Amino acid sequence: AQAAAVVWSTDPRYPWLVGGSHLVIRRMAIHMTAWDDVTVEGKELAFGRRLDTGAPLTGTREHDLVDRAAVDDRGFPVIAPNAHAALAQARTESERIMRRAYNYDVGLSPDGEPDVGLIFVAYQRDVATAFIPIQERLAASDALNTWATHIGSASYAVPPGPQEGSYVGAGLLDE
Repeated sequence: AQAAAVVWSTDPRYPWLVGGSHLVIRRMAIHMTAWDDVTVEGKELAFGRRLDTGAPLTGTREHDLVDRAAVDDRGFPVIAPNAHAALAQARTESERIMRRAYNYDVGLSPDGEPDVGLIFVAYQRDVATAFIPIQERLAASDALNTWATHIGSASYAVPPGPQEGSYVGAGLLDE
């Protein structure tokens, strides 16, 4: 039920997509030579998560909530406001997405640097209310922008599965 509320389109403006989803794919190069020079503590501050478990700095398990309001005993934020986890966290129900990142490594770039990074895949019911607000925050001040370059993005409409005796995309093509 939670995934359905996040992923499946219900927008009456696009009846052919109701029951389908919006998919965004982004490719991000990671500048590993510079990233490798950063200490574990520095990487964790930039991410807002522990490298060994993926847990937010305010939790103990990977899927624990990122508590952007938590402060340490001196009153400083436990997770920096520009940490990736803080900026990527949904602010509203409409910003929720189902996401997954995949590593890529295609060898060396023409300048001899490792050509590595992430392919980020996100499904959501509406790109305009989910992905775009999150991406605008990340573009403005994500600490990881120091070590990552966004190579390209694509957005896809993924139609719902076909009804019995029909075909994928019938709602769009039959209109």
